[in-house]
Amino acid sequence: MSRIFSSPDSVAQVVLLGLLFIPILTKLWSTLQFRHRQSVDSKNRTSVPLVPYWMPGVFHLFPFLWDTVSFIVSTIVHHGWQKPVMVKAANTRLVLVGNPEHVTGVFKNSRFLSTRFIIERVQRLLVGIPPETLPLYTADNSGMAAEPRKASKVAQEDRILFHQAHTHHKWLASPYLEPIAESFLRVLHEGISVLEIGESWVEYPDLYRFMRLIIVRANIEATLGSKVLELNPSLVEDFCDAATTVPKFLNGWPRWLAPKGFKARDRVIKALEKWHAYANVAGDYNSTRDGDPEWDAIWGSKCEKIRQQYMNGTKRLTPYARACEDWGFLIGLNYNTPPSIFWYIFESLRDTELNARMTKEALECCSPDGSISISALAAQPLLESAYAEVLRLRVSIVMTRTVEYGDLNIAGYEIPRGDVVLMPTDAMHFNKELWARAGKPADKPITKFDPDRFLEPSETGPKFSTDKLAGLWIPYGGGDRMCPGRHLVKLEMLSFYAYMFSKYEIQADEGDMKKVGPNRHYVSFGVLPPDRTVRFKIRKRVETRAEHPSRDIH
Repeated sequence: MSRIFSSPDSVAQVVLLGLLFIPILTKLWSTLQFRHRQSVDSKNRTSVPLVPYWMPGVFHLFPFLWDTVSFIVSTIVHHGWQKPVMVKAANTRLVLVGNPEHVTGVFKNSRFLSTRFIIERVQRLLVGIPPETLPLYTADNSGMAAEPRKASKVAQEDRILFHQAHTHHKWLASPYLEPIAESFLRVLHEGISVLEIGESWVEYPDLYRFMRLIIVRANIEATLGSKVLELNPSLVEDFCDAATTVPKFLNGWPRWLAPKGFKARDRVIKALEKWHAYANVAGDYNSTRDGDPEWDAIWGSKCEKIRQQYMNGTKRLTPYARACEDWGFLIGLNYNTPPSIFWYIFESLRDTELNARMTKEALECCSPDGSISISALAAQPLLESAYAEVLRLRVSIVMTRTVEYGDLNIAGYEIPRGDVVLMPTDAMHFNKELWARAGKPADKPITKFDPDRFLEPSETGPKFSTDKLAGLWIPYGGGDRMCPGRHLVKLEMLSFYAYMFSKYEIQADEGDMKKVGPNRHYVSFGVLPPDRTVRFKIRKRVETRAEHPSRDIH
């Protein structure tokens, strides 16, 4: 025996066999453990079952890093959405949730949860907050409530995460929402009017770029005012170049690997800092009382003025850091809106019957003088249903919550402090069984666009409804970190559609329409933009040319 193991080749073979058996035995043992824990009844459950793995110590690290979203969704699909499961990326414990009831339960327990890990990453990598200012964000454990957490020692002026969330949730909602939406529509009209599109067809090479530049400009002026654009004529183009690089920023790419995007972000931040210096002298960001103008050219909306109030009241925010904050605000306003509107228009253009139905509802909200009732648009069932379906189909995010302030109980499982909960929209939005259970059986495959998916019959006709969809339709996230711009996005999608199809005829290239799809490189970062260009042509509507040659937006 000693002679056998004294041979170098024999030793190598034994080592090789050991290396092969270790993962096999690990897989078998972890599978038995997983099945046992899944079979335990709810009264005797403890920790969330750990998904079987091959390598001890490493666990699921490699597949998690290789394709994070696909791994998370496929794990939920393979092991069932009914109960949460756990994966481990080395020492990090990740709880995967794919049951809408459990998602709702997580949101309801927001007081135990934190998003500080994600916020720190966003502020550092995307927003560009300088290292000396970053502790202001990482130290804010005061929570989202008006009263800070009892254990928090953060000064009121330093509650930066609270100030952000509170300001946006209040000042991007009614009654302050409508003036912003009306300003957006006004600037939209001005931006398209200068193109002098007349009775003859005008061809453009890229529908998404055409729309994106107009939407971003309208959004910037509606929220920040017109002066920032006057001072910085290239701001819109620079912003679009920088925003295209968002996935690379968040993935931690160094500057030398994405120089164009980093330089564009530098120009945007410099432009905003220049605007701040001017506006602090020429304007008044304290004019936010009742009766004060809802918008002015220097500071824009009341929402931006309130942002300036808390930013200037936070001593640790330097002028550069305040400019970074507004760059982050612009990302929040403009990153997801252009692709959302693109897919809304796209789905209408490729189905002439749908286009006729949607345009009919839009025209019902347009007066003979050309004005558009935004509130009426938001009550049109088909327009709303198509809006909701676009977000279901094109939003791809992974909502992340860290259990920080108290253990969490989901489906009878104890999730201790330090664990991270992951809730991918794809796992809910594309689960055929869940949508059927919610009373939304698919007339079309769950992976296809169905504009009527959110319509229900009523005595007065079809009505838009998201009843029974809590935790299932979650394009804006949920809990105390739900997207505060959701109301504005909806109004802008509907008003853009109403404006374009009440005034213009649009035809997209059929070949391009058949080839285009969502750009999967942007999975987990929000609304997926198109993966290629779509050529189109545009001219004034026949009714506009014949009946209302001077129709205008008021």
